[in-house]
Amino acid sequence: MSRLPDNWRDRLPDPAGYYAQHVVKLGRPNGTGWAQGVCPFHDDHNASLSVHVTGERGHFRCFACGEKGDMVTFHRKRSGLDFAQAVRDLLGVRA
Repeated sequence: MSRLPDNWRDRLPDPAGYYAQHVVKLGRPNGTGWAQGVCPFHDDHNASLSVHVTGERGHFRCFACGEKGDMVTFHRKRSGLDFAQAVRDLLGVRA
């Protein structure tokens, strides 16, 4: 399998666009860039997930189930892919 590009972090999608597509009921970001939405990792009926849509890495944290990480971690959990596959998928790069 080929290596990831050296600049893969710089090529990740914009967190605002990525999370807008993958988080249900994502609200508008507050003054520090965090937006609230419904967590896809548990049976969530409230906006318990916070995503940092203005940060480079797109960190997230669910205050109900405790999941947290960056956009790659979020994508891995959603898709079931390993790290390298998830990065390639986010970049739109075929292995």
